[in-house]
Amino acid sequence: MKIASHITEVLKLKERSMNIITFEDTNQCEAFIQNFTDYMMNKEVEDSQFAHFISDDYETMSPKNFNPIILNCGDRNLLGQKLIEDKVYQVFEEQIINYEVANHSFLKFEQSLIDLKNTLGIYDDDYQIELQPSIFKLRRLLKLFGLDFHNDLEDLNEINKRKVFIDLLIHSTKENILIVLFPESHLGIRDIKVFMQLLKKYHFTTIVFTNHPSIIINEENIFLCKINKECHDIEKIKEELSLFIPEEMVRHQLTNMIAYHEFLGENLSEFERYFKFINHYN
Repeated sequence: MKIASHITEVLKLKERSMNIITFEDTNQCEAFIQNFTDYMMNKEVEDSQFAHFISDDYETMSPKNFNPIILNCGDRNLLGQKLIEDKVYQVFEEQIINYEVANHSFLKFEQSLIDLKNTLGIYDDDYQIELQPSIFKLRRLLKLFGLDFHNDLEDLNEINKRKVFIDLLIHSTKENILIVLFPESHLGIRDIKVFMQLLKKYHFTTIVFTNHPSIIINEENIFLCKINKECHDIEKIKEELSLFIPEEMVRHQLTNMIAYHEFLGENLSEFERYFKFINHYN
């Protein structure tokens, strides 16, 4: 699976795995995210500004083939979105229709409302006022109760909120594409690691936009997108390392750390004394 855009070289993603994307330039980052999410939501985009999936033949893939789950981790009100509210009520409606106990309870409730209606009225020799018969709109009825998200009556933490968001939007037949915007938002360093492990359990093709070094260094498939539209050459770093140390010691964390610091324009030779000190005591 590949992403083509006017901002970067073609990005070759690992399917059903984690893919990390970071940008050198803020405007390019914003444009890429906007164009790609618009494409995934099947919105109109300008021909000159694009970011979309392409096939091996470099043909644009239809977004209708996918179910995008776009998780903006900077949003503290994830579960207050209308999208989530509608999905929860849809699930409750399906439970009433398909589950015998819920269906039986609803029919009893519906009959009790009819009985109540029949007991009400204003009567005079010259007129009568009664409630009209009505077909109950299930969604409107459920909304009278409101929604309560909790875990054993305790408020949900940020990670649990994100899990609820993802779980509710999973599609049973389409290929789910999980797009995660800046997962480091509102999380401490330990919880970032916990959340990234949670994402992997879904086994979806996952695209994470982040600037956080712990995520960039620890994940395997990363794209460091430079302002000149090229990506930092991580494979070249891996090959160069293999010339100096045994290949089995060339772990992706080491390769990514070097690539990340080069991407930032930092001179690693400045850390030479520190590396010697660490190696001496290891």
